Amino acid sequence: MARGSRARSNLVAKRGSGEPFAPPSSKLKPMSLKERGRIVASGRPREGPSTATIARVILTAVGIVALLYAIYLVRSVVVLVLVSAFLAIGLDPAVRRLEDLGLRRGLAVAVLFVAGIIVLAGFVLAVVPPLVSQATTFVTDLPNYVQEIAENNPRLREFVAQNDVTGRLRDATKDLPRLIQGSLGGVLGVAGSILGKFFSLITVLVLTIYFLLSLSKIRAGTLKLIPRSRRPRAQQLADPILGKIGSYIEGQVTIALLSGGLAFLFFVIIGLPFPVALALWVSIAGLIPLVGATIGAIPAIIVAFFGSIGDGIATVLYFIIYQQLENYLIAPRIFTRAVDVSPAAVLLAALIGGSLLGFIGALMAIPVAASLKLIMQEVVIPKTESS
Repeated sequence: MARGSRARSNLVAKRGSGEPFAPPSSKLKPMSLKERGRIVASGRPREGPSTATIARVILTAVGIVALLYAIYLVRSVVVLVLVSAFLAIGLDPAVRRLEDLGLRRGLAVAVLFVAGIIVLAGFVLAVVPPLVSQATTFVTDLPNYVQEIAENNPRLREFVAQNDVTGRLRDATKDLPRLIQGSLGGVLGVAGSILGKFFSLITVLVLTIYFLLSLSKIRAGTLKLIPRSRRPRAQQLADPILGKIGSYIEGQVTIALLSGGLAFLFFVIIGLPFPVALALWVSIAGLIPLVGATIGAIPAIIVAFFGSIGDGIATVLYFIIYQQLENYLIAPRIFTRAVDVSPAAVLLAALIGGSLLGFIGALMAIPVAASLKLIMQEVVIPKTESS
């Protein structure tokens, strides 16, 4: 009792002296989570987001919607910029090879585009004069063709004689200039559409040259938008992705050259007129993924049917078989080596891209698939394995 009363008197003395009172640490017990929850529940309810936060979220959402709408309004320009950037990245390996030969970058870009213009000019000179000559001859001789066909078929000869088909065709060919002048509005509409496509082509050409000349600066400026600590890793991912786009362009050019070469051999074998011009068109159209061979086949099929029905049927069968071989055998194997993507993924990516965005989607689908595969291998899978 005396010892307890002495302890109480000491505590009273400490309190009176103004010294802080702290209970012994041995008597403190840690607070459980349940007790903390009771204290929080018994206190004031938690407040919702502030007015400033709500306003910030609304303004952010409105800004995103406005930005997307603005992009939609200028979608044609955005498509031209994307195509130009894609072509510039794809042509960059060829420019680097010319730089390795000792050329400055500007001169290397000039050499590359002058070579492309020479190829296109050669194609136009090889195709347009014979095409105009053949079209003129066909229109002039069309009544004679009909008469010759009718002489070999009694029923057709009777129909031609009863309806005076030959005379009507002669009158139509004579009145062709007047009909063209009468449809001046339609002609101007077609000419305007062609002129618009031509200006789009020039825009893509100019932007591609600009991107090629400034590609290193654009890449460096883009990396500056990434935090400094993450730039080395971003560059490690960006370089292989850009390399895969260049490899894809090289693979597509290889397919185009292969399709043109095989078509030239076939045209020579069956004795088709203008084999060089038709093969050049097949090569140029072969740059279009999936349907390039089909588009390139149209002039050849028309010319073949003018020669004979047998040549026309043989040409149709050749391009049908080749298109299937290219889609399911040649292109998947070439792109598997070029961009390291499985043949099934190449075919699936091209089909999905073409369905979503047409030609642009088909053009960019395979490099996008290769880029996604690289990001999965280098970023997503390592994080999953380490977690």
